[in-house]
Amino acid sequence: MRGSRTTGAIAVALCTMMTGASVASAADGTGGLAATPAPAPATPASPAVTTQSAPATVIKVTAAVSLTRSQTKSVQRRVHVRADGRIGTGTRSAIRRYQSKKKLMRTGRPNLQTLRAMKLKFAETIAGRMARKAAAPSPDGTFPIQGPWHYGGAATTFRARGGAHQGVDLFAACGTPLVAASPGQVRTRKYEARAGNYVVITGTPGGEDEVYMHLKSRSPLKVGDAVQAGTPVGTVGDTGDADGCHLHFELWTAPGWYAGGHTHDPTATLDAWAAAAGNPAGAATS
Repeated sequence: MRGSRTTGAIAVALCTMMTGASVASAADGTGGLAATPAPAPATPASPAVTTQSAPATVIKVTAAVSLTRSQTKSVQRRVHVRADGRIGTGTRSAIRRYQSKKKLMRTGRPNLQTLRAMKLKFAETIAGRMARKAAAPSPDGTFPIQGPWHYGGAATTFRARGGAHQGVDLFAACGTPLVAASPGQVRTRKYEARAGNYVVITGTPGGEDEVYMHLKSRSPLKVGDAVQAGTPVGTVGDTGDADGCHLHFELWTAPGWYAGGHTHDPTATLDAWAAAAGNPAGAATS
């Protein structure tokens, strides 16, 4: 009797479970088959992002740099000459000897390569300034010498000769054509004992005056003439107080040439124009 009652209870339980399952199946319409959930749509992969580093700014470590009087004295102490804050003949000779001893490029003038070799603290400040200047858009312009050319020695750089040299000398064969570097207007066209035949162009896009000296003959331009970049100015010569055929080129800040402006080193601007023209400097003379 006990076994029959147990078996009956189990049968009732099984029947109840089956009945419940049938009711649930009918309610959800699946017929007792569990629905397989649809796979979730795949999340599209994010497109790969390629990060391109900005091109490194290239600075010319052997290019002459402008120093304060205090910085110049620091350089002079390193090369064991009298620290008077001026780059004269004695200082240039001492710098050249130092550069030769350290196996650096012998320029006879302060440059980043030499300042770093001297372990001067302000060298990296100057490097930063040069990098910012190099990264800035170069001013529009045309390189003025239309032929092979080269820089001169230490005495022909900006502020050479005890600071009296207010521009840069670019050497080329006499008769090499010269053109205006920038659009503007002719401010002055004269002959002077030291400058020889020269032209001053004012009203350039950068607001500066450009000065071209030692022209072979008087410029075909006249005062007041409007010029464009590339307008013929004259030819390379050696008139006035010139040692060899060359263009003495100056840049003056506004309001201009001997009108309240002042000169600044045009080397970086000239190099940018020359590079854009595919006409870089040749080998420098000593």
